[in-house]
Amino acid sequence: MPVAVRRLLQVIAGVIGLFILILIGISLIPDSTWKRLIAKEISQKTGREVTIEGPLHVHIFSLTPSISLDGFSLQNASWAPAKPMVQIKHFEANVRLFSLLKFSPVFPLVRIESPDIDLERDAKERANWDFSSPGANKPAPSTPSGPIRLPAIQQLVLSDGHLTAIDAIRKLKFQGRISIAEKVKKEGEHALNVEGTGSLNAKPFDLNVSGGPLLSVDAGKPYEFDTAMTAADIKLDAHTKILRAFDFGGLDSTFHLRGKDLADAYYLTGLALPNTPAYDVAGTIHRHELKFDVDDFKGRLGKSDIGGKIAIDAGRPRPFFQADLKSSLLNLADLATPLGTQASAENKSGTLAPAQGGKVNPRSKSSARARPTVSSVDVQAKESGFLLPDADLQVARVREMDADVRFDAESIESQKMPMKKVRFHLTLNDGHLKLTPLEFTLPEGQFSGEVSIDAHQPVPVTDIDMKLSNLDLSQFKTKGSTTAPLSGDMVGRIRLHGKGSSPHKAASDADGDVTFVMPHGQMSSAFAELTGINVAKGLGLLLTKKDESTEIRCAVASFHAENGDLKANSLLVDTSHVLVTGKGHINLKDEALNVELRGQPKELRLVRIRSPIDIHGTLAHPDIGLKPGPLVGQAGAAVALGTLLTPVAALLAFVDKGLAKDANCSAVIDQANTKR
Repeated sequence: MPVAVRRLLQVIAGVIGLFILILIGISLIPDSTWKRLIAKEISQKTGREVTIEGPLHVHIFSLTPSISLDGFSLQNASWAPAKPMVQIKHFEANVRLFSLLKFSPVFPLVRIESPDIDLERDAKERANWDFSSPGANKPAPSTPSGPIRLPAIQQLVLSDGHLTAIDAIRKLKFQGRISIAEKVKKEGEHALNVEGTGSLNAKPFDLNVSGGPLLSVDAGKPYEFDTAMTAADIKLDAHTKILRAFDFGGLDSTFHLRGKDLADAYYLTGLALPNTPAYDVAGTIHRHELKFDVDDFKGRLGKSDIGGKIAIDAGRPRPFFQADLKSSLLNLADLATPLGTQASAENKSGTLAPAQGGKVNPRSKSSARARPTVSSVDVQAKESGFLLPDADLQVARVREMDADVRFDAESIESQKMPMKKVRFHLTLNDGHLKLTPLEFTLPEGQFSGEVSIDAHQPVPVTDIDMKLSNLDLSQFKTKGSTTAPLSGDMVGRIRLHGKGSSPHKAASDADGDVTFVMPHGQMSSAFAELTGINVAKGLGLLLTKKDESTEIRCAVASFHAENGDLKANSLLVDTSHVLVTGKGHINLKDEALNVELRGQPKELRLVRIRSPIDIHGTLAHPDIGLKPGPLVGQAGAAVALGTLLTPVAALLAFVDKGLAKDANCSAVIDQANTKR
């Protein structure tokens, strides 16, 4: 035998001999020493005191080294209750020796008896399962941790387990029992059972997880289990398949979720989802590490269908929610819910929560009035007193995630407003929310633009820039009528800037301009039915029994907002025979209306004296009637026209730069300039 080979064999023999001696030495270590070493090691790793009150046995010199112990206890975080975080009555496990040498341990058996686990997170986001600092006195790390990966366990048996979970952030309280039997005793039973009750956001919570036995488990094969959860009105049923047993980094889960408001799912998912009407949705979640994809999301929100793709990246400091959603038929009332229009006391948990207070401020009790019919608008008005939603944006939640959501509704169902499509692109980045574009397409006309909310500041700041283009008013008819009160195209622009945590509060602080222009059109006799007043008496000889309609040469309604007060700059309707002018303001703080309209015949007529029309009440409940008091004599229409139209050229440019030249209002402007 060559000398080199002989020496190599001698070295190998020496290494093996040394390894055997080490094993023999380790096997001779008394159990009491192992007990101290294990308790000390776990204590150093966790920063918590560890005690093992009962006996501990270690068997090293074996092809399947094993350990067993009784009376294990791990101290809780210093700020948590005095009870231990983990207590185990009996624990035993063995491991294949050769799997250790491959650094991929395989446990033929793990048995746990009477574990009692307490998991808690307080309002300061301190979690007792966070061992990154002694006692977990500091908030958990901002970087999300990876998915749970357990070593391969061929047989896992757990009996009489108890789990307590209290999470102040998710408003969760849970008491549960856990068991994993070696085998199923009779048909219909499950080896894996997790059953518990508690509360989620102060509402009853029930959880049931069931699955097959963890016996002869192959770590490379899937393991499946079922979940049934109820939290007040939230109901979740799911069938989950872990693609590789004990590795939660890859799984598929088919789910069916339903409830009254999707925003309540924040307490389950941690995602700041919008308020919704009652929902019933389903799909399949595919998890790969910290990314989740739902390619077959579908269901209903209220009376609207919804479907598309959803992706969540939980591996970022702020989870990123991405969705491409479509609706073949959107009920317009369902779209109002995310704004808080139908928010109630039951929905305080959502992204939008209703503000308290708000009063209706009717200010006029004229004999002739016009009231809107009952709708979601009235629901909002009854609850808060305001037409504009007063549901507060939960800024803390908005700051906790980022999003990129596209929504496209192919057709719209609406009882009051004809509409064809709704489309928007929502982005949320570090508390800055943008809707651009935001588009509402009607059969004739479009309302589009962008809305941005800076929720990164202590009080959210809202900027709105929306344009109304080519809106054909003839598509709006009163109920039961075949004739539209107004016909012709309307254009307009809303540009406002305000601070506030709800649409109403932001409007109450708003500065900016609101302008609507009707360059040319017709006013029919149905206008009198719409307003509920005698327009012949109120606006001069605008419409009489002999007239079915009158020509509108130019109509302008322009308001300038300062600190939530919309003051009329120009308010006029110029017809062939009568000039209707107006003045007043709309206070967006209480939504009170204080507007007066009066008609002035352009030619000398026998009937000169007419009463102004008074518009009071609120945006939600306007009162329209003839103004009581002295009658008003005929004034010079030409003088009024010249005064009111002076700023109109600038207003038309604000709405559309080409409008002043192309629209019929330009002729009225020229006429006013000539008569001044």
